[in-house]
Amino acid sequence: MEALIVASTIKQQHSLSEVLHAVNIDGVVCSSAAEARRATLSRSFDIFVVNGGLPDEQGNELARFIADTCDCGGVYIDDFAAADMFAEDLGNVGVVTLVRPITKTALADAVNLISVANARVRALKEKNNELMGKIEDMKFITRAKIVLMRSLGYSEEQAHKYIEKKSMDLRLSRRKVAMDILKTYEAY
Repeated sequence: MEALIVASTIKQQHSLSEVLHAVNIDGVVCSSAAEARRATLSRSFDIFVVNGGLPDEQGNELARFIADTCDCGGVYIDDFAAADMFAEDLGNVGVVTLVRPITKTALADAVNLISVANARVRALKEKNNELMGKIEDMKFITRAKIVLMRSLGYSEEQAHKYIEKKSMDLRLSRRKVAMDILKTYEAY
């Protein structure tokens, strides 16, 4: 797992890196928002930690940007007033807001929480992609059945059995058989 750590001072960078390393997360360290934005263009991160009050911006916009760009959750750390002001907005995109001063335990707990949430979201996205693929398959298969019904006068059951049998006989997926039927009988 890889994290993006954004903090303006060496001391902050070291402290944040140390906590992440303790929970088996390697980190890429940036000292400004611009540097962090460039880092997200060249790679993807599993989690991020932004320490507010960066030299080129507050940091809350950066946290939102990273959450959207890398499609992951993270931690935003700032003083009470700023953290309180941004907490709801950042929480809506999967960013946990912590108020300075923080303990290493609080940061480790927040990172673990985000890691678990990110893993759950990744699993749900994979399941969603799988289901979307099945829906696409069903669209092709249904279109192929309609083409067989119109072109060859098959009933829906006959068209279904035809596609199933071709799939088994040729050892092809039903989607591939359906696409071949569409190529044969339907002009694109």
